[in-house]
Amino acid sequence: MFSKSFTSQTKKTTLTIGISIGAAELHLVAVDCGENSVVLGSVTSFPFDPQAPLDKQISSALSAFEKESFRLSIVLSQDMYQMVQVEKPDVPEEDIAAALPWTLGELVPYDANNMVLDYVDYPVQTRVGGKKINVFAAEKSSLSSVVKTIARKKKQALTHIHTKEILITEMVPDDDYARLLIVQEPDSEPFLIIVRSRAIWLARRLRGFVNKVDNDAGMSQLSDALGLEIQRSMDFYESQLKQPPLKEILFNTQFDCIPVIERLKPFQPAAMNVFTPQLQLADVVEATCHFALASALVAAREGQ
Repeated sequence: MFSKSFTSQTKKTTLTIGISIGAAELHLVAVDCGENSVVLGSVTSFPFDPQAPLDKQISSALSAFEKESFRLSIVLSQDMYQMVQVEKPDVPEEDIAAALPWTLGELVPYDANNMVLDYVDYPVQTRVGGKKINVFAAEKSSLSSVVKTIARKKKQALTHIHTKEILITEMVPDDDYARLLIVQEPDSEPFLIIVRSRAIWLARRLRGFVNKVDNDAGMSQLSDALGLEIQRSMDFYESQLKQPPLKEILFNTQFDCIPVIERLKPFQPAAMNVFTPQLQLADVVEATCHFALASALVAAREGQ
C-alpha cells in the first residue's frame, strides 16, 4: 500500500515481522520464510497508547530483535487512514498518485501537502461508464517519524505499510465467489467489505457498534442494525453493480456473533458463518494477531 512512499532499502533476510496497530494494543508476529517453508517465530501483544509517539512504541516492541536482521511490515489502525472511492484521474498511470491529493479535496481530513496515499482499481466500471478507484490516504507527518526511526537501524528494513481492508483480501479464497465480511477488532468500529477474486467491491465502516452488547435486547437491536447494513450492501452489489448473489456472509467481531447469525439466517439466502481466515499459520496464531500475521506473510512473499 503506502510502501512506495516510505520503503527503506531492502536487506537480504529470511526473518519478517508484521506489526498490527489496534485501538489499545500492538500485535507482533515474526515468521522465518525459506524457499519452501514458513516457520512461526513469535507472537506477542503490547499495550498501545494512541497519544504516545508511535515510533517509540514500535521500537520498544521490536527491542527483542535488535540484534537480528529482518524485514518489517506495519498494519495501520483504522483511525490512521481513510478509504474513499473517486473517479480515476484522466492522466498517465505514472502520474495518478501525484494527481490524487488534489482530487481528494475535502473527502479526507489531510492537507494535500501532508498526505501519503495508494490506490487499487475498482473491479467494474460504474453505470455511467466512469473508471473508479479505491484510494487509501494517511497523514504523512504521523508516519514519517516511524519511517525515519526504522531507517536508522542498519539491520531493519521497512518494506510494507498495509491497511486492514487490503489484508482481508488475503484471508479469503482466491475464487470467483463474492463474500461479504463484517470485521471488528476489539474496541474499534467494524467495517463491512465485499471481496471477490481478491478484489474489493465494496468497503464501508459501520458507525455506532463499538459498545459491547451483553443482554437480549441489545443483541436484538444489534442484529437488526447489522441486518439493515448487510441488506443495503447486498442490494448495491447485486442490483446496482448487476453481480451474481453473494456466496457467504462472514463475521469476525468482538461481540458473540453466533446469536446475530441465528437471528439473521431466516432472512438471508446467503450462508452465514463465523469467519475463519484462509491464512497460513492462522490456526496457531490467536485471532487478534491475524492482521500482523497476514502482513508478515505478504511482506515475506513479495520480498523473495
